[in-house]
Amino acid sequence: MIYTMKWISLLLVMLTADDGFAKQNIMHSLYLADRTAFDDDELSVIGEFGFLMASGNTNTSTITAKINTSQELTAWSYQIISNALYKQNQQQADGEKNNETSAQKLFLSGQLDHKLSEPDDRLFIYGEYENNRFSGFRFQAALAAGWTSRLWHDDQSEFKYSVGPGYAVSELEEYNTEENNVDGNNVEENTNNIIVRAAMEYKRKVSDTATFRQFVSTEADQEFTKTKSETSLSTKLTGALAMKLSFVMNLDTSVGPDIEELDTEAAVTLVYQFF
Repeated sequence: MIYTMKWISLLLVMLTADDGFAKQNIMHSLYLADRTAFDDDELSVIGEFGFLMASGNTNTSTITAKINTSQELTAWSYQIISNALYKQNQQQADGEKNNETSAQKLFLSGQLDHKLSEPDDRLFIYGEYENNRFSGFRFQAALAAGWTSRLWHDDQSEFKYSVGPGYAVSELEEYNTEENNVDGNNVEENTNNIIVRAAMEYKRKVSDTATFRQFVSTEADQEFTKTKSETSLSTKLTGALAMKLSFVMNLDTSVGPDIEELDTEAAVTLVYQFF
């Protein structure tokens, strides 16, 4: 909760400070996470794919995929993101080789914005669902609504934020419940919490073909905090094809005692813009 209040305080300071950046009423999407340029497209569908295979002393394979769809309408805009990660290692025991899954995650999110008289100021509703096999939860989901705005937007950079209350639901895995119930006390399998969600996104054109992006979101209640940070650099290769370097950090303080609270992912992927 402390981290959330810091974000909200920072956003309020920025809102009440002198507006050193002139707002421009440009009707185009801010929500394309991997755009290499800030173009005025009504509809955009971007696919991202990464694959790694190693053999020899170490046998492992990793697949990551992401689809980002967004559209700008006259009074509305929306963004839908789906993200999947799968990793498999080959283990040798008693002379036999067995394939073992070490990471399996599916993340879905969607945001719908209603534009006010000033198109940069909007009301939003946001929902997400995550199924992470090794997080100790069967699933985690959240729904939030509130205020979102672009503080500035020009040909070189843009910055937006959103903040609002929400509701989070999570369900523990059966084995996690059994392990935590050794003293005979009842263990809640489902957790429902009122949360505050805050998010910010900053993008800057480093050159004609490269774009830097920093995204941070926090969901917090009185006891737990779930924070995601993604830092990326996308470079256009040719046509609609680009290469992306990214570093993702996921912090979840609600996981069990035997599970790491912080997960990190570093990746090099190919990005293709279908529309």
